[in-house]
Amino acid sequence: MSEWIKATESLMEEDLKRLSGNLSKIRSNRISLEMIGDLLVDYQGKKRRIKDLSSLRANSQRELIIQFSDQKMSSIISKAVLNAQLGYHQSKSTGNEIYFSLLPLTEEIRNDLIEKVKKTTETSKVDLRNSRQKIRDKIKKSKEISQNEQKMVEGEVEKINKKYLQEIEELGKKKIQELKLT
Repeated sequence: MSEWIKATESLMEEDLKRLSGNLSKIRSNRISLEMIGDLLVDYQGKKRRIKDLSSLRANSQRELIIQFSDQKMSSIISKAVLNAQLGYHQSKSTGNEIYFSLLPLTEEIRNDLIEKVKKTTETSKVDLRNSRQKIRDKIKKSKEISQNEQKMVEGEVEKINKKYLQEIEELGKKKIQELKLT
């Protein structure tokens, strides 16, 4: 029975992590180093992530600072950040650093982002239901457990599903609240 619970927990934990990652990529009025770091740039003929080519940090003035060693990268990185349309604008540039600040969220943009959070959360709930169904199908096909054990395991799977469903809803609510407060 514990193997089924472990499998369920594992699948549903993956769904939760995927949602968390997706929500972190939705812009708020906070600088997201993760979102910028994962942007791809064409450097020396290869697609590379910004975080692999430079160091990222935020300063106390709420600016994103990208520091790099090769000055040729300045225009490449700047273009990638601006073209990603994540709400950043370049505020200044020094020899090997570029400073970006976030544009303020308008009410229209905020509402669009809240809708995106809701859709992302709903997609995650569907993924969770699909994970639950995969486990149920495997349990039903298993010849190793009796019908009584099968019912007990399905009950445990349902409890785990409810727990992760609540966590998904909490992550969505937290992100929406973050957007409303900014």
